[in-house]
Amino acid sequence: MTIQEELAQKQTELRSKIVEARKAVADKSDNADSLMTEVRDYESDIKKLKELVDAMPDTLDEEDKGDDKGNRKPDDSQPTPPANPADDQQRSHEKEKEVRDVPQPVGATPKKEYRDLMNEFLHSKGEKRAGITSTDVGAIIPEDIIYNPEAAIDTVTDLGNLVTKTPVKTASGKYPILKKASGAMPTVAELEKNPEMATPDFNNVAWEVATYREAIPVSQESIEDAQVDLVAIVSQWVQQRKTATTNAKIAAALSAFKAKSAKSATLVDDLKTIKNTAFDPAYNLSWVVTASAYNALDLLKDTTGRPLLQEEIGSATGTTLFGKPLTVVEDTAFGGIEGVKQLFIGDLKRAILFANRADAAVRWVDDNVHGQFLQGVLRFGISAADSDAGVFVTITDTPSAG
Repeated sequence: MTIQEELAQKQTELRSKIVEARKAVADKSDNADSLMTEVRDYESDIKKLKELVDAMPDTLDEEDKGDDKGNRKPDDSQPTPPANPADDQQRSHEKEKEVRDVPQPVGATPKKEYRDLMNEFLHSKGEKRAGITSTDVGAIIPEDIIYNPEAAIDTVTDLGNLVTKTPVKTASGKYPILKKASGAMPTVAELEKNPEMATPDFNNVAWEVATYREAIPVSQESIEDAQVDLVAIVSQWVQQRKTATTNAKIAAALSAFKAKSAKSATLVDDLKTIKNTAFDPAYNLSWVVTASAYNALDLLKDTTGRPLLQEEIGSATGTTLFGKPLTVVEDTAFGGIEGVKQLFIGDLKRAILFANRADAAVRWVDDNVHGQFLQGVLRFGISAADSDAGVFVTITDTPSAG
């Protein structure tokens, strides 16, 4: 077995051993430590074999190859002097220089060595493949550890940007919200004593911080062998997980507001009635609708034939319904199933109290697994603040007559 064949065999065995070790670590098996030791031994052996391969000469002297029939030349029959590693290395360099210094015929292209071809392949990222086969590349860069992940197409709406985040420094507390003033001031005659003003009425909203965290291990091999910044991609994934967590808590609070229903047959009239009569005019209203509800609204037209949904550059989401900004979330955001038509209308900044205690993403090196752990940590609490600031609507389909 040649050194190259032994190297390829060791690399294949290493990949299998890595898979076995990771499974043992995940299952917390008793042999996990011994398997990790075997992985490190394989890595050490492969490193030594690679050094041997790199030390081998890249070309062979054409004169040493014999004629086309494979016969050795006469001077090869002479006794071979004792091998001297230093002399062998010097002769190798001299032979390599001789091959490169041989004058080439006019118009001919110098013959490139395998190392030159491989360097061209690597630096061109695979665009130049002349002289390099898939087998050659596979032996040097195993396909199983070439990582080039691409994020799936997925729109993530951050509901946290629509509510008011209030920094807090304790694990729990109360947040006072001044209620709307009612009644009018009394009429007072000139120079009469001022009557006592009515006491402001506050609504104390209780909040409590919970901790949300998780970690994902990323092997050092995948980080080193990736053709992209794998740590940045996983960090982005952690951020999306954090957004999904806050979205779930905010959506759950929105779905608990005063419930109303709207019928598909009279959807426009029902929604306009809710918008116009369920709120004080001072509230800054906006819509949060599921994808199926958005589709139902997008198919509707007003009495003049124009689409009910309008594009508006000034709107943060780019779409308005009855002049109010509209945000689309997935069908399951409010706890429903696919195809459910649900929506929230209200003043999001007054409806939800987002008590933000800590928001951090921590990265550290773990020598036990030869990799990195990326951890996402959130500490926050979500509470319904102003109960009059929102309405949760479910669109129901009425069966057709007949």
